[in-house]
Amino acid sequence: MEHYLKNFRSQCREGLNLGRRFCQKRKMPSFRKILFWGVGGSAMSGDILRSITASHSSILFTVHRGTAWPSWVDRDTCIIFSSYSGNSREVLDAIRNRNVSSRNVLIVTSGGSLEDVAKKMKAACILVPKGMPPRFALGYLAFSVLPILEKLGGFKVPVRELHEMFSVLGRDYKTPAKQIARKIVDQSIHVYGVSGPMEAAAVRWRAQLAENAKTLASHHVLPEVFHNEIEGWIHPRSLIRRSVAVFLMDRDDGEELNLKRNAAIRHILRCGGQVLKVPSKGTGMLARLFSLVFMGDWVSFELAHLLKVDPMPITAIDAIKRVSLQ
Repeated sequence: MEHYLKNFRSQCREGLNLGRRFCQKRKMPSFRKILFWGVGGSAMSGDILRSITASHSSILFTVHRGTAWPSWVDRDTCIIFSSYSGNSREVLDAIRNRNVSSRNVLIVTSGGSLEDVAKKMKAACILVPKGMPPRFALGYLAFSVLPILEKLGGFKVPVRELHEMFSVLGRDYKTPAKQIARKIVDQSIHVYGVSGPMEAAAVRWRAQLAENAKTLASHHVLPEVFHNEIEGWIHPRSLIRRSVAVFLMDRDDGEELNLKRNAAIRHILRCGGQVLKVPSKGTGMLARLFSLVFMGDWVSFELAHLLKVDPMPITAIDAIKRVSLQ
């Protein structure tokens, strides 16, 4: 797993170049809405892309992890089917169970049955390098699509933002990740992000802790936490004493939210819980978002090491996939 983490910055660069070459070869129609269909690690790239698009464009971008088609999909909707393996049952069933025009479809995959579907439909298809677990292909899956979204949404991520992000990804994450892992090991972990562009980081932390460290964690967003979940930091008392709230912090969180978050932190500490603050790094949105995302990846790796578990096998996920194919 460490190999994938160390190569993540290069993967993001390669994904971006892949998307740019695709745009040079193929024109995309204009759309008012984007439906990003995927599950697991592939859907995570959709969360990232939604954050980027929402910060630069007014185009409606929805990430869909379900199986039923949303009623609002129409000819003005670009449907991005993303499955790294190309064999995600939910994605394949969706594209096979509805007669959708290839004009509206973009497929992102490394191969598998989804590549065959793309060829049969003559749909636009981005083929990313294969041979890795989907959760470690985030750089390919997200950045290969970014140039296309720039065209569809009529925006351009400033080059300086991209350069800053690559610079931030080159910093040392291993050392602080070890420190965080030591503080959350054998704890009940609750990851709190802020609703908006940084929310995707909280989703990523929860998923990576589960898949890599084999550790159950939850995630929620502020300010919604202030209206319900904060009351839950009382019972069961034995669990609260073994619980830690991980707050993902960002410079754009706002003064009022910071005041309320500090009040929530004081409440959690009074109830016997622990609190960790993880700040974003950088100035631009891309750098800040990916600094939080990447820190979560490293923390999951270091936590797996502390727990003496192999982060690579996903035996429960694979077992459930086999059941769905019977």
